Amino acid sequence: MGGFEFEKINISLGLLIFSLFIISMIFIQERLYKNYMEDIFIDLSDMLGTIIDMKNKVVFSTMDDTIFSKLQYQTIKLTNILTEKNKRIENDRNEIKSLISDIAHQLKTPITNLKMYGEFLQDESLSNEERKEFNEIIMMSLDRLSFLVESMIKMSRLESGVINLIPQLNDLNGTVLLAISQVQKKARNKNIHIKLENIDKVETIHDINWTAEAVFNILENAVKYTPENGNIEVVVRSYEMFVRIDIEDNGIGIDEEEIPKLFSRFYRGKNVGDVEGIGIGLYLTREIVSKQGGYIKINHKKVGSSFSMFLPINKIEYMDDKVISISDDKQN
Repeated sequence: MGGFEFEKINISLGLLIFSLFIISMIFIQERLYKNYMEDIFIDLSDMLGTIIDMKNKVVFSTMDDTIFSKLQYQTIKLTNILTEKNKRIENDRNEIKSLISDIAHQLKTPITNLKMYGEFLQDESLSNEERKEFNEIIMMSLDRLSFLVESMIKMSRLESGVINLIPQLNDLNGTVLLAISQVQKKARNKNIHIKLENIDKVETIHDINWTAEAVFNILENAVKYTPENGNIEVVVRSYEMFVRIDIEDNGIGIDEEEIPKLFSRFYRGKNVGDVEGIGIGLYLTREIVSKQGGYIKINHKKVGSSFSMFLPINKIEYMDDKVISISDDKQN
């Protein structure tokens, strides 16, 4: 019996020791796992900190093919993209602020001239030649003032970055005519003839005011860079999927290597000379057109310039002279 009892005691001790070992291992494993998770959370916290601070700090080893190293790689990639984007935004803001400040400073000269020469004209002893000269100076100052104010308006639109479109079913030819009427005075001053060729009359869903602004910007450039007694031709054509507005002039033209840059902010061509401008008209035009699902292209030619604006056309179904459905071809 003594040997049997002794054996039972040994077995019990063995089981106890084994149990203690298992419990110890579980405890150690829990502690190790807890410490590991704490380290992971600390590293994740550091990685989030690098995102907040926009830094490229490496937290997890790039040699390990783990979910955390992959997440870190994507985070650094995102941080670089956001950093570059913030730099561009900051540079654009600084450029806009600088231009607005410069334009505001330039406003003083025409305003001063208007006030001064307006007072001169009150003198009844002036000769006809003097009155004519002062009137010409006043008109030049008004033109300069008008340009600066228009530039300020466009700059404010650009700075806000908001183009609020109100698309409605409208006659596109009427919208183009609206843009032509806004530039007609400048064209007459240079004896430039603007011809609108209504090949197709089309009703399409678009924002009248913003679309007219887009067309106006191209027309205004055409008037600026076309010499006196020049010609500008505007053609509206309708196709199955889109409507096309062509604007062509016989002005100074565009160098082929400059075409990709023309729609960039503040870019002005090398051959514009001393013609006034701040280089945002075409940028705004592209924004307006693209927000309506369209696009613009420049057709290179030896003499003058040629722009083509494409806007999606809508299918319109009528019943008893009433519109019963309107569908965008791009969605069909």
